[in-house]
Amino acid sequence: MVRHSLVRVRELNFMSSSRHPWQWFDLMVIPVALAYWLGGLLAHATTNLNNEVAPLRVPTGIALTALLIYGEKVWLGIFLGDALLMFALGASWGLILSSAAGSTLCAWLGFKLLHWGGFSSRLSRIDDVAALILLAGIVAPGVNATLESLSALLMGSLNWQNFASHWWMVGLGDCSSILIVTPFLLRIYLDGAGLFRRYRRQRVLEVIICGGLLLGLSWMVFSRHTQVHILMEGSLSNARYLEYLPFPIVVWAAIRFQTWGAVVGSLCLALLAIAGTGQGVGPFVMPMVNESQTILLLQMFIIIVSGTALLLSAAVTERQRAERQLRTTLERDHLLAEVSLKIRQSLELEKIFQTTVTEIRQLIEADRVFIASWQDGGRIEVVAESLNGDYPSLLGSNARDDLLTALPYLFTQAQTFIADDITNFNLSPTVQKYTERYQIKAALVVPLHLDGKPLGLLVAHQCLGVRHWRKQEVKLLEQLAGQVMIAMSQAQLYQTVQQLNCNLEKQVEERTYQLQEKIREVHKLHDMKAVFLQAVSHDLRTSIMGLLMLLKNLQHRSEDSLTLSRFILDRMINSSERQLTLINALSEDHFSEERPLMIHCEQLSLSQFINELIREWQPLLQQNQANLVANISHNLPLISGDKEQLHQVFEHLVTNALKHNPPGINLGIDVTVKQGMIYCSLTDNGIGMGEQQCDQLFKLYLRSLHDRRRTGIGLGSYQCRQIIEAHGGKIGVRSTPGNGCQFWFTLPMAKSQPSAVS
Repeated sequence: MVRHSLVRVRELNFMSSSRHPWQWFDLMVIPVALAYWLGGLLAHATTNLNNEVAPLRVPTGIALTALLIYGEKVWLGIFLGDALLMFALGASWGLILSSAAGSTLCAWLGFKLLHWGGFSSRLSRIDDVAALILLAGIVAPGVNATLESLSALLMGSLNWQNFASHWWMVGLGDCSSILIVTPFLLRIYLDGAGLFRRYRRQRVLEVIICGGLLLGLSWMVFSRHTQVHILMEGSLSNARYLEYLPFPIVVWAAIRFQTWGAVVGSLCLALLAIAGTGQGVGPFVMPMVNESQTILLLQMFIIIVSGTALLLSAAVTERQRAERQLRTTLERDHLLAEVSLKIRQSLELEKIFQTTVTEIRQLIEADRVFIASWQDGGRIEVVAESLNGDYPSLLGSNARDDLLTALPYLFTQAQTFIADDITNFNLSPTVQKYTERYQIKAALVVPLHLDGKPLGLLVAHQCLGVRHWRKQEVKLLEQLAGQVMIAMSQAQLYQTVQQLNCNLEKQVEERTYQLQEKIREVHKLHDMKAVFLQAVSHDLRTSIMGLLMLLKNLQHRSEDSLTLSRFILDRMINSSERQLTLINALSEDHFSEERPLMIHCEQLSLSQFINELIREWQPLLQQNQANLVANISHNLPLISGDKEQLHQVFEHLVTNALKHNPPGINLGIDVTVKQGMIYCSLTDNGIGMGEQQCDQLFKLYLRSLHDRRRTGIGLGSYQCRQIIEAHGGKIGVRSTPGNGCQFWFTLPMAKSQPSAVS
């Protein structure tokens, strides 16, 4: 944590130097000019190409790095360095001035564009790498290439035939330098000690293997290209594809070692490629291709490799940063959950406070975390503390030191106090003495308030050095402060709860007595219902049995001269028998929801069964002037059902439709197979029903008191539901007033079906 804090301070100083460049003006202009001049001479001296433009324009990367580190006022050093370089190369005064102006403008424009794009020199985000490639590596070099090519054209050192190739070489040379040299120099400035840091043995071995493979493959491709081509002749005739053979090693370095791996791997590969091409070997040196095209191919290769490596390293860094943030969030949530659980399970404030400060200190890696409670008389008392190391403690006698009462505004403003460096604040002598005594270098203070009343403080101190408090750490302390406030208020409310406990027990006794009275009333009503049902069933059974005996006596007379037709007589007898069965079931509690209906199933042909019913219903249909149409498939599967019970369901639905609709309605019976069940529906075009009536139609003892035309006690539809559900199916109705009704129900198919005859 301290190392990260120091790096952060160094980066902040670096950014502040960019905002105040005059601080470095007198010291850094000459070194920047010398570095630019030496970088240019080195680039031209090590490139054995007879071309005026170097494949890797090293000074461009040095210039942009100087602006990023020391600010824009060092542009004079870039101008002087480029002028000295062009003078050393024997250029004319016109070319010297135009080249110096173009190079300075290129570096300054790249710096401004990066600053506008929110660029971070750590190159740890994809946005930073994209800004370096697009803004500083493409836009700015394009301006320099245009100015330099036009100047050379006007002064006669360049003709129109070579203008395009010269423009591309200048632009790509600057771009390759910005992507190779600038990241390497920035990495050395920000984290130069990272190359010499002690690593684990496995890590060092991986570095050696990766570096050895990269150097070996690069040497084989760019320095022994002719031999490789001869060995592979016949299997790979076009040897220019071999330049990407070391590319996977660069990818490996970028993924495993992030920014250091990307910049060092790209730099090594670029230098070896330039060296091999300068010696006249390598995949970029091909017959029938001039030197300008060779340089362009080399520059494009360097840009592709370095850009890809930087993007991969940034992507891996972002992923690792996201994983660290996720782990921190999970640890924070775990701590919040644990503290919340302890608060709910216990009233021991000392234990809760000590657990809180200990786990906070370990999670955010602070040197001191404590909780202070506001006491009467305007004093603060430290009630829990966790220390890292031998730093002085605030517990005990120190807790009543007057230094702790010198921050009253924390209680009045109720705002979080964040101090990355305590010395940057204008503190009173009392507070300065307090920070010196307890070695406080950075502080994070969260006040504890509840309903506008101050309760105390939750404080984290860094004693080893200054520290940048991250947003996640501030949010964690603020969230835990809420839990601590709950614990403190919970302790204050405990006594009140104890006082209310006696009244609560008395209220519970009163409510229990009232509940027992309600239970006795319900039992009394249940007994009255049983007496009522028994009386109704007895009276109904007596009248129905008398009527049934009279009808059967008429039925068994030998002569046929009856007042009623024999068919009507049979119908009346069947209806009376069913009503008697219904009444018996009522008296036996047959319609109880907890007591299912008993059925006797057998395999039935539903089409044959319905056709028999239709023939039986013909006199009734003629009497009501109704028309019934059946739509039943002949190859319908057999069902498993109780014939008598299903007869009752169909008959109830048909007679109910005829009874509650005017004469002349149309009825339709449809039977299909849906989702492994037999689906039956009875449709009519009658008066229909409302939604509320449809929802309650199959419930027990339904009968509307406002419909005087409907008679009976309403058990028929409920009995149909019991019969269908006893078969394992479902029943329902769909209807709207004025549009008729559709009663539907499902029945299971028989488990064993007769074999088809071939």
